[in-house]
Amino acid sequence: MVTGASGFIGSHLVNYLCQEDVQVGVVIRDRQSKRIKNKDIDNIYTDINDFANLQRKVQSFKPDIVFHLAGVRPQGDSWQAIHQAYHVNFIGTMNLLQSLQGLKCQSVVLVGSAAEYGRGPAPYHEHQGLQAVSAYGSAKAAATSLGRLCYEYFKLPVVTLRLTLVYGPGQGKEFFISQLIKNLLLEEPFPMTEGEQYRDFIHVNDVVEALWRAANTPRATGGIFNIGYGLSYPIKDVAMMVGTILGRCELLQFGAKPYAQGEQFAYCVDTQLARQVLQWQPKVPLIQGLKDTIQWFEKIHICP
Repeated sequence: MVTGASGFIGSHLVNYLCQEDVQVGVVIRDRQSKRIKNKDIDNIYTDINDFANLQRKVQSFKPDIVFHLAGVRPQGDSWQAIHQAYHVNFIGTMNLLQSLQGLKCQSVVLVGSAAEYGRGPAPYHEHQGLQAVSAYGSAKAAATSLGRLCYEYFKLPVVTLRLTLVYGPGQGKEFFISQLIKNLLLEEPFPMTEGEQYRDFIHVNDVVEALWRAANTPRATGGIFNIGYGLSYPIKDVAMMVGTILGRCELLQFGAKPYAQGEQFAYCVDTQLARQVLQWQPKVPLIQGLKDTIQWFEKIHICP
């Protein structure tokens, strides 16, 4: 069972699962929402914030493996952003975990975020203290803690993957790499900061493999694992890579935007635990992943 199946990572995961010998059920908010039209997929109509209906549907489907990808990433430093982040990312997760009570699941994989570390010292290690500085990171940290509690209290086989910045074909245009590619393909200027902040970008295909391995590695149960490429680049360098591939570096406007308040400049995750326990390591280098993503945007006719 997959929540958030119509999202960027979720859609790639569902495509992967359809190649495996498994029955796939996807949680969809209602019948007006985007359905996944595949005869081999069960569309489970429920909202993760409607506990009674969610519990009824989950108990009926009886999943062996659960991938929980549903979530929101509100921007800004308002109470509205905090309420939205906690309502979906924390309360929704609590509803899902409680709805699994009594079922004998093989694994429940939660998707966390490197944003949970916030201003903590880099490279980020799974057992260091969390210093989230965003509503999203704070709510994700709370959900991770809840997952651990459910593992301790109820022996629910929860494993959490803390992802860095995921990119690849099909990502929404509001994210850095996809917006960058879109602008340059349309021959439009791309205003950005000076780009001195470091970021670890991980290709969606590598994330999907990590999710599958987490679900099928018994000794991972109860654990928290960083999932990233393990190598950070200044985003100025990433912008230059895309600009060079497309031959449009002149459209990059470095310094046109100020750094965000509290900008995190050091951003690097240690992935040794995932490599050791999950026997996972990323396979898609950034330059190859960028070319792959650019080709996808070109195929959907993002051009002048």
